[in-house]
Amino acid sequence: MHLPQWQRVGTGITGGVSGMAVVEGAPVGRDSADVVVVRDNKDDGQDRVVTVRLRPGKEPVTKALEWEGPLPKDLEALDAIPGRKNHYIAVASEGTAYHIAVAGDTVTVLGRPVPLPGKVTGDNYESFAVFRHPSGKLTAVWATRGNSEEKSVVRAAAMTIGQASLRIGMPAGTQEFAVPFPTEDEVRHVSDLKVLPDGTVLIASASDPNTDDGPFSSALYSAGKLSMNRGLQPVLHQKKGSLTPLRRFTKQDDRKIEAVAQLPNKQEIWGTDDENHGGFVRFDQVRP
Repeated sequence: MHLPQWQRVGTGITGGVSGMAVVEGAPVGRDSADVVVVRDNKDDGQDRVVTVRLRPGKEPVTKALEWEGPLPKDLEALDAIPGRKNHYIAVASEGTAYHIAVAGDTVTVLGRPVPLPGKVTGDNYESFAVFRHPSGKLTAVWATRGNSEEKSVVRAAAMTIGQASLRIGMPAGTQEFAVPFPTEDEVRHVSDLKVLPDGTVLIASASDPNTDDGPFSSALYSAGKLSMNRGLQPVLHQKKGSLTPLRRFTKQDDRKIEAVAQLPNKQEIWGTDDENHGGFVRFDQVRP
């Protein structure tokens, strides 16, 4: 039986995986992928974006990229722009979105960074996803992180992307969201999310004792669906009834999952920001 293993892709508190996206068009196989990762670093000279090459039986190959443009603090989320190879949206924790392009060893910010609609002072964001409808229309989906008794707020809005521009409309759909696990320490109800091709919203949650040595716990959920109405506006449908984790990692596992990526072959990759312990990734498959 094949048991997925955690693979280290960064060391120490500056080596975590806070957001992750698969490189469009890159080779994909069992336990094989090329991904782009954002790190939640805050100081000059620290990595903001790295690429990671993952191949079966080999150590991950990580390469830091140079950042050109307004320098963000605390990047927490990343997703690829469908149909625009090497173009991504990166989001900082205070709710600013950056349209970036990766070429060689450089990341370039295209146009002006834009605030997420509806954000207010004190909001904290760790998630962002881009969904392309068969019509070609793009939808952005994102959520506040939440905090134990404070539920996350998940939003969806139409999005348009030019050659060097980004526009996110006012949210057309909003849902409050909370998880049954984790339950201890500070619970972050949405530490990342991605929208699968069929509209399923896949959400990661995590708990953090707010010490850089953990222990952490995490879970993955199928939280509902994104659809489009007759006017091609996004609609969020939260899953009815009680939520059951697709995967659950206890304090004994000690993993703080902050990044989710879906591969074309229906594998997933989880990414962790384990603070002083560094960053890890793990291949998985939770859906048939």
